[in-house]
Amino acid sequence: MNRIVKLKSLLCLLPVSLGLCLAASASAESQTINDNVYTKDQAKIGKQLYQDNCIACHDKKYFRPVLKAWNGQPLSVLFAVMSASMPESNPGSLPEKDYVDILAYILSLNRYPAGETKLNHTNNALAEITIAARH
Repeated sequence: MNRIVKLKSLLCLLPVSLGLCLAASASAESQTINDNVYTKDQAKIGKQLYQDNCIACHDKKYFRPVLKAWNGQPLSVLFAVMSASMPESNPGSLPEKDYVDILAYILSLNRYPAGETKLNHTNNALAEITIAARH
């Protein structure tokens, strides 16, 4: 239980420790998570992956305060933390595509809109998407 508390603290404080310079480096044309950045099919796949790998430690409401705390940060930072430290029992063990699908599910859980284009982790695409409060 103590490890979960430490991890929650890490997830909430990491954006501060990484510095706000990451957000400042995003281009003026970058998208936010409000801009239909994932597909419903991707979130559906992510839901099963979340149930298989995440739900034991992170209930469905876990990421609401995390997304609030990370407001203004690039989505790539959350992806980097997730893919390097989750699941706790075997960090970094999932394919990168699975982490992206889980991220899509997290966005859907928090009622961010789905679109026609899949969330993509290649070519630094996640760095061009900013975490923002839901409209």
